[in-house]
Amino acid sequence: MDKLKAFTTVYSYPTPEVLSVVREIVENYPIDTIEEGWVRKQLTEYHKPIFEELINLRQEETPGLGKFEQRYPTYGSDHAICEYLTYLRVEEGVRFIYVLQDDYEGYIERARSRGIETRFVSIATNPKDLESGIWFISNPSARDGNILPDRTVEAILAAGHRVVYDLAYLGTTDDHQFDLSHENIDGALVSFSKPYGLFSHRIGFSFFRRRVPSLEANALWFKNIFGLTLASRVIAELDPNVYAAKYKTAQRAIVDSLAEQTGLPLKASDAFLLAHVSEDAQLTDQQRDVLKPYRRGNLHRLCLTPYFFELNEAAASTGRSLNL
Repeated sequence: MDKLKAFTTVYSYPTPEVLSVVREIVENYPIDTIEEGWVRKQLTEYHKPIFEELINLRQEETPGLGKFEQRYPTYGSDHAICEYLTYLRVEEGVRFIYVLQDDYEGYIERARSRGIETRFVSIATNPKDLESGIWFISNPSARDGNILPDRTVEAILAAGHRVVYDLAYLGTTDDHQFDLSHENIDGALVSFSKPYGLFSHRIGFSFFRRRVPSLEANALWFKNIFGLTLASRVIAELDPNVYAAKYKTAQRAIVDSLAEQTGLPLKASDAFLLAHVSEDAQLTDQQRDVLKPYRRGNLHRLCLTPYFFELNEAAASTGRSLNL
């Protein structure tokens, strides 16, 4: 069996629709906004209406998002994770965080560099049995690209724990509601990297209940004006339901084709960038060998970005767009 082309790390797919928006902005960039904006101090407010646009775009999926009063433009979600961990260590003296087993590795590395221990928790663990603490949770989960059961987050919050809710894959799934209204949710992090393939543009929207001192300068001065402009255009021009449905359809076609070609028991994850092989899958030795690079705990996770590129190139060669 040949090696798979899938990535082991999640590198997002810059979709044709988004690249078209990027090209249009580059060709017609409102340079006067930059040249004159600082003189009139207008750029200190530049991010605020774009945050409102995002809240309006995702209001049905993320009830409670608009209630977070501390809002900071950040360089993707990772920037916000770093700064909030620093806040927790310096301002609150936090010495450990909870992370679900096999969740995003960045939490662990960023916490370690700040002298914070990571305690790994099985999804089957009753959070009432744990010392009160702060959880960093990605949902849909970076573990396999699937949406966590609602009861998982609800139980953590009901037990009195606090949660930093990482919504990096928001916009890549079928309809689902991520309830952010509980007062124990410290913050919600939204990024345009995974859904729109804008990883290199570092576009993040961070919402917190508490003031984060090290991010105050971002709200005033150190913001990515091009990235925010791009985000605003993407919000305005791409229907989120049509967009996600299109790439979910493409994902399923890719996974079905791969499964048929390889015989691997691949499943499409909830997030369209990913596929996974479930924990209970019965695998041959050869299949295990092929899937070894993709192993995360008891399952395997594959990033499908190379196959999206192939699908788009095949469509382009026939003069069609990726329109499934």
